[in-house]
Amino acid sequence: MAINANDPRPPYQQVASDLRRRIREGGAYAPGNRLPSIRALAKEYEISPQTVQNALRELRQEGLVISQQGRAFFVRDAGKALGDADPAAVADRLAQVERELRELQTRVASLEARG
Repeated sequence: MAINANDPRPPYQQVASDLRRRIREGGAYAPGNRLPSIRALAKEYEISPQTVQNALRELRQEGLVISQQGRAFFVRDAGKALGDADPAAVADRLAQVERELRELQTRVASLEARG
């Protein structure tokens, strides 16, 4: 999958969306399976490794993947409870959602002003 230049979402969100879909479909992305390396994903999506890292960070904050520092990312078993979710990760995700909401509000206001 290549990044769609006409998609209003940033590339990392497009990648996160595609990976999210692939995780939900299972197959090679079934719970417990290791995801391809960041470099392999960057090559597959034709983007920078940093953009892939941003996408994986989003999926980790959603609880879809887990990471083992220096090793890899793995698809998380959806059956496991999130009760012991990292409060810092939850706070980071909330802050990100709030930033995105403010950005959308600014964009809508700009579009409405053009009228």
